[in-house]
Amino acid sequence: MRNKMREIPAVSLAASDGREGEHPAETGLLDKGLLRAQFQNLVSALNSARRANDATQLLMLDLRSHQIELEMQGRELCKSQDALETSRDHYASLFQDAPVGYVVFDEAGRIRAINRAAAALFGQPADRLAGCPFQRFLVGRRNSAFLAHLQAVFADAGAPPAAFDLVERLHAASQARVVRLRSIRRETAVGSECFTVLLDITAEHEAEERRLASEQLRQSVLDALPAQIVVLDPAGHILAVNRAWREFAEENGGTDALRDAANLNYLEICEQAEQAEQGAGTDIPPATAGIREVIQHRRSGFSIEYSCHSPQQQRWFLMNVAPLGGELDGAVVVHMDITERRQAEEAARRARDAIAQVDRLNAVGILASSLIHEMLQPLSAAGFFCSAAQQLAEGPNADPQRLVEVIARIDDQVRRAGDIMERLRSFLRGRQMKKVLVPVEQVFRHALDLVQWFASDHEVQLRLVAPAQLPEILTDPVQVEQVLVNLICNAVQAIDGAGPPCREIVVEVVLGSNEIELIVTDTGPGLPADRREMLFNIFESTRDSSLGLGLAISRAIAEALGGRLWAEPHPVEGAEFHFTLPLARV
Repeated sequence: MRNKMREIPAVSLAASDGREGEHPAETGLLDKGLLRAQFQNLVSALNSARRANDATQLLMLDLRSHQIELEMQGRELCKSQDALETSRDHYASLFQDAPVGYVVFDEAGRIRAINRAAAALFGQPADRLAGCPFQRFLVGRRNSAFLAHLQAVFADAGAPPAAFDLVERLHAASQARVVRLRSIRRETAVGSECFTVLLDITAEHEAEERRLASEQLRQSVLDALPAQIVVLDPAGHILAVNRAWREFAEENGGTDALRDAANLNYLEICEQAEQAEQGAGTDIPPATAGIREVIQHRRSGFSIEYSCHSPQQQRWFLMNVAPLGGELDGAVVVHMDITERRQAEEAARRARDAIAQVDRLNAVGILASSLIHEMLQPLSAAGFFCSAAQQLAEGPNADPQRLVEVIARIDDQVRRAGDIMERLRSFLRGRQMKKVLVPVEQVFRHALDLVQWFASDHEVQLRLVAPAQLPEILTDPVQVEQVLVNLICNAVQAIDGAGPPCREIVVEVVLGSNEIELIVTDTGPGLPADRREMLFNIFESTRDSSLGLGLAISRAIAEALGGRLWAEPHPVEGAEFHFTLPLARV
């Protein structure tokens, strides 16, 4: 029996599934026709055996069972092959009809397969692109980047394989396209290949180029401005700075992080600077709170002036803060160098003080005869009391008790002369403007005392009309006195030149809610309507003997003190000069 089994021909497992010509090597299915013929030969051999026994019968049963199993496996294999072919067709359909471009490259960069979406990017049919080198379609024939991309893909031995990205420009038939390649290595029956997804990012690339161009334009505009500019986000982080900012930071020893504004919070920098200045005892205006309020849209803008001195020079800056426009949250902070303006203001102030000193000297010249008369009265009285004291101290009529009284009167007259000289000295003292808190009535009385004798010598009555209670004001008393002396002297001279029957000057004090107003009214010839404002021009005067400085300097002083000075015609006769001063804020 064993010899009979040896004579059975071996069954080949490499046969086909019975359908001739359908890729037996690719599907790996059995040739059922050949298998059936060999099986029938085996059964016939067993049936013709003369000494068939039970073992032979059992073998025949086993063989019939295997026949059934093989037929069932054959049916399953046919179903699997049908499913495989359906899947392969479905995959091919997905590959061809996908809206995303797919390309398969070999190691040299030649196109093995390409779908319709990818072929559309090249502007050619897919069948004409097979076998073409991809580098032929790159703008500028950029071989190096693409070949390096391919080399990285094929050199990757990871599982799963890594993905590699590359952006290239394709020279298509209609226009240049920008594409992104995302590639992985794929193993197939014929070896490794590069499977690439080809995405058209032309629109995104153009939008990015427009955005970059807009940012470059914005940065160019910022860099062209001379002020130091910093742009903040809602949290106070620095988004952008300009060239002036970077140059200022570099010139003043700032760190690289401060110069480039990398990962810095501007609000934190301001807070640290304010804490340092407070610790040093300097008075620096707070900026952090104002910037936050602008960012949070609680105020439309914020500005402060501050000093930034160095051992080499003194500098002042103006900080302006404005919110970002449109729907953007944040703020733009501008630091402007106002050193030249501050120096010009200081020079103008010094020039104004010098001219004011000249004006005060001129006023003293005008008041000279009256001041001499005012000084002679207490001095003459003191001389008379000295003679009386001598008589009371010697001779038979000596009276020590009355002598003490006379000496006291001498002292009063000397003190009176000293007060007159002290007021004149204070009036003439050349110095910078210094504001102090003083009773306003005291300032007015001192000014009236200086011009009282001048008005009396010209037979002009001087009258003060004021409320019973007047507040204190924060001002420079000498400068206020100078304005009042100038206005009253001009009024006296106007009345003396016109010779009206009523010779009177009234100084009226009007107390307002935020300011105090002085109205100097005279009974002179009045003001020509066409010259009312010209009177305040420098070297402008209605008298030939005047320098024309008084009213111009008086207006400059009034404005420097925070007030105003102007002229109006009186409804009846003469002129009115209005002089206002702000009330003290304590």
